[in-house]
Amino acid sequence: MSRSLDHVIVSVRDLDAAAEAYCRLGFAVMPRAVHHNLGTANHIIQFHGNYFELLGDFHKYADPAMREFMSARFEGEPGGDGLSMLSLSCTDLAADRERLIRLGHTPSAIMNSAREVVLADGSPDATASSSMLNWRAAPRRWSTLFYSFHGKPHTIWFEPWQTHPNTVQTLAGITYCSDDFAADVPYVNDMLCAEPAERTAQRCLWQTAQGEWLEMLNPAALSARFAVPVPATPFAVWPVALRYRVRNLGACRQALRDGGVPFVEHAGLITVAAEHAAGAISEFSERSDTSSLPQGARP
Repeated sequence: MSRSLDHVIVSVRDLDAAAEAYCRLGFAVMPRAVHHNLGTANHIIQFHGNYFELLGDFHKYADPAMREFMSARFEGEPGGDGLSMLSLSCTDLAADRERLIRLGHTPSAIMNSAREVVLADGSPDATASSSMLNWRAAPRRWSTLFYSFHGKPHTIWFEPWQTHPNTVQTLAGITYCSDDFAADVPYVNDMLCAEPAERTAQRCLWQTAQGEWLEMLNPAALSARFAVPVPATPFAVWPVALRYRVRNLGACRQALRDGGVPFVEHAGLITVAAEHAAGAISEFSERSDTSSLPQGARP
């Protein structure tokens, strides 16, 4: 069975500033939390069925490999703030690790990624989350995917943090750019446990068991995909944008105006430039299916 989107990570240099930016976008941003075993800090934005993570404090990573991996984006490589990794759902990390090794991959050890959390009633708790990365080397490092397992789902998803002024209900999809589909599609297939639902010379599209999508475009198609500029990067493959499904587009529009965030709106789709969302182009629509993708993305 194909996997679903568990959460996305936006890596940022200034965690406080990024949290403020997402509050202006109309999201309910949870207080800063710390991964005690990993060393990093984050802010979580909860949706229904998946979630969003602003991640920082990479210099405190306990694992030297992870510290080098994340720090490269801000120190050795151009890039800066932006989408860095995508986690897929998993029910058995050990079994998936064995499967990936059989397929010729080199996944990481299973890591304890638990963090503190304060529940809706004010009581302190901690998640029981574990993860496993399936590393990709430079220049394809920024397409690294990983699996997450949550032993205590009630510490990951709970109200009131799933209710947002912009009325976002769920993360509907993610867009990547790739300069070589032959190098990237087999890796995504193995991680999603699915072949693309659509594939052309310009675009590949995968659909998940939970109904989300992962879209991969070549550079030519990327230029026609968005109503806002795409930040220039030196990466061979990288995540560019997120699509959110909202309950009410009018309320979303008002939340952005209240936050002073400029946006472009066309045919039922609101788009916010990367500079206002910590490096991630952000789209908002009342529809999550791929028929709502702009025509430029459907060659």
